[in-house]
Amino acid sequence: MPVTEAFYEAAVIPELWRSALNLASSEWDADGAALVSYPDCSGGLINTEGLDELCARYIEDEWFKHDIRAARGLAPEQGRPPIVTDLDLFTLDELERLPFYSDFLYRQGFGWFAGCKLAETGGVAISFSLQRRVGRLPFSQDELAKIEHDLPHLKRAAHLASRSRLAYAEGVVDSLAGFESGAILIDRLGRVIRMNKQAETYLGYHLHVVASRLRAPHHETNGFLQELVAGMQGSALARTTTSLTSILLPRKNNLPLLVQSYPIVRQASDIFQGASGLLLISDLTQSHSLNSQLLREVFQLTPAELRVASSLFLGMDTQQIAAQHQVGTQTVRFHLKSIFAKTDTSHQAQLVSLMARFAAHHL
Repeated sequence: MPVTEAFYEAAVIPELWRSALNLASSEWDADGAALVSYPDCSGGLINTEGLDELCARYIEDEWFKHDIRAARGLAPEQGRPPIVTDLDLFTLDELERLPFYSDFLYRQGFGWFAGCKLAETGGVAISFSLQRRVGRLPFSQDELAKIEHDLPHLKRAAHLASRSRLAYAEGVVDSLAGFESGAILIDRLGRVIRMNKQAETYLGYHLHVVASRLRAPHHETNGFLQELVAGMQGSALARTTTSLTSILLPRKNNLPLLVQSYPIVRQASDIFQGASGLLLISDLTQSHSLNSQLLREVFQLTPAELRVASSLFLGMDTQQIAAQHQVGTQTVRFHLKSIFAKTDTSHQAQLVSLMARFAAHHL
């Protein structure tokens, strides 16, 4: 199969990217090929088997933070050839002394490369590179001309891959309208890609979109919103158990809006997925799909407070709750006071009403 056909096929079936790269490496007489998202690898990296160790060191030892070759090669410059090599970017003296070469590439047994930017998705550049081992000659002009001949097809395949993955993510957003949930798709730079009609109804007093980014009108709430969006960016490994996953947007004379974040976890072969996450907005005055675990997370209830609230919802009074959990009635009243403060309710009936909204459905 020609390289161009393999790339078009992989654009539709991401699992085939590695085999397409293997074919490209063989066809163009390289010792390996790779697709890398730049600048931080958050979008992923796909490589041929011969580059496994090199790419592992590139990520684990954080050489991607010092990849001067990619920084120069992807920077726009007038008159630069479509496919660049080391000799287009550096002097021979630089190739000897730059740490990226001397401390990384050469020690892994690699030296020359030829590469280009194939596409840009979600504000991240996707670069394609061919690698040769130390001791071999750099890519010749005849070899580069052969690659350049197929380059328009490779870029069209990359564009197709980007559009197909974005279309899939947008379809998920639109489908959520049937569940009466506001949905907002966010890219890797924190920008809004798409929102459904329900989410648009919250724009104005509660939410703004400024320069393609979400903003909340109140300073403190906006800080939490930005933290929520930032938590969906980068790799899954960078997220921690303490990362913010939901916030409340206060509303005057009404229960707050609940905003939940869902990072889009891509497969290793899904490098062209430009979306980083999904924000779901729920109106707590409606019967949405919320459960007790989410209630605890949203209002920061302790396990004891959640037990008291759940028992109250089941119709128990203070003495019955105390007996069930083998604590004193004063302890139950203490937990209730804390629950009222955290949920912005003032009496048991109001709290039960709030609980009913959370227990209407289950995720």
